[in-house]
Amino acid sequence: MPTAIVTGGAIRIGRAMGLHLARKGFNIALLYHSSGTAGEETIAEARSQGVQCQGYVVDLRNLEETELLIGKILNDFDDVELLVNSAANFIQENVAQTRLETLVDTLNLNLMAPYLLMREYKRKVNKGLIVNILDERVARTLPTFAAYSVSKVGLKHLTELAAVEWGKSVRVNGIAPGLILPPQGGPPDYLEKAAKKVPTGTHGSLEDLIKALDYLMGNTFVNGETLFVDGGESL
Repeated sequence: MPTAIVTGGAIRIGRAMGLHLARKGFNIALLYHSSGTAGEETIAEARSQGVQCQGYVVDLRNLEETELLIGKILNDFDDVELLVNSAANFIQENVAQTRLETLVDTLNLNLMAPYLLMREYKRKVNKGLIVNILDERVARTLPTFAAYSVSKVGLKHLTELAAVEWGKSVRVNGIAPGLILPPQGGPPDYLEKAAKKVPTGTHGSLEDLIKALDYLMGNTFVNGETLFVDGGESL
């Protein structure tokens, strides 16, 4: 039975993708930062699909610890075939407002940690697919979330670099969501109001992202691409 590694797997996009992969018959290595009971609930739900699911509580901002994770996971699981890098923070500070803590934490979590996980995946697994969760903002210049935007643009470029370098053994692609989920703590009507600015006049759903993941998994000739799932907002 194949195994998928999913970061940020306790909540939001990571959770949805981890549970979808469990329903498809993947064992799941679920990486998450302490999120109350969310991690345990996600693990239990994944296991209810008849697969193995092991949780790894980790702070991906700790790069020394992150560098060792793939090796630890391979001690628990055979036949790893997929890495989904979903973990990220999303802090609203423009360039002038950005605190040192925000800059360091954001670059470590959103860019450096995926870099190390991808590198170790190549070294130790060397097959299958890596999918990086990006953001439609990578196609635009919006300083509102400055450190976040820099990290996601960097991750997109890293996706392309790795795809060129590793394509014979590991495909690497990205998914760039648009208006899918409200920000944590956002008002109930956030999606409906924000959808007015999207060319389709609608917002997306987690199911739209899952379909994108399935496409990238199923089409083995797609490598180095970023699939925008955003209703055209990035344009």
